[in-house]
Amino acid sequence: MFFLIFKTVLFFFFLVNSVSAAPTCGTIVPGRNKFQWGLAINSIQKYRMKGAVNKIDFKSNQAFLTLAYGILNKLVLDGKLGIGSIKNDYVNNNDFDYDTGWGGGYGLRFKLYENENQKTKIILGAHHISIHPPDEELNSVEYKTILDDNQFDALFSKDYDFGTPYVGLKLSRSRLLRRDNNGNSSFHSPWKIGVVFGYDREVSQNTFLNLEMRFIDEISFSLGLSRLF
Repeated sequence: MFFLIFKTVLFFFFLVNSVSAAPTCGTIVPGRNKFQWGLAINSIQKYRMKGAVNKIDFKSNQAFLTLAYGILNKLVLDGKLGIGSIKNDYVNNNDFDYDTGWGGGYGLRFKLYENENQKTKIILGAHHISIHPPDEELNSVEYKTILDDNQFDALFSKDYDFGTPYVGLKLSRSRLLRRDNNGNSSFHSPWKIGVVFGYDREVSQNTFLNLEMRFIDEISFSLGLSRLF
């Protein structure tokens, strides 16, 4: 069941691969000394940055193995390791489409509030993702690039029979570090406020599907499947 659902998620990803900052990792909290492992896809369709002269829009598609550990019943350490790609539009009037490289990330989530009678809770999170694509050569100039993405978020969720929808606010900032033969350059965004909509559902015992979309500061989505153990 687990792998069948994830194959469906993969198919959906490749079907809509034109549509991110870091995902919030949803509302499932493993509990003290428990683990949550899974697979996740994160896709950034548009995120605006500016440098000393130019502005750019970048896209990034990412796929991760994820592992969360419950430090406390209300505090979770998140980690991820996988691959990612970057595409920049309009850097010195040239487009850069980097090949897929390695990537990873980490973060923390804290369950600030929970009402078991009303089945509601508030989750606070802080997340970081870094993508390291292979070097790209253009007009005999070799470019090295690293994408760093940081995010803080607050989510409100309510449990229903059909699953757990959630909504929240986030504060994100991305930076693109680029090095060529002439030295370093940096593109960055200011801290931006965005909106999060998501959905968690237990598809089988201890196995959860997560769907999430993020707007305003970026256009993005993430899909994931995880299991508690």
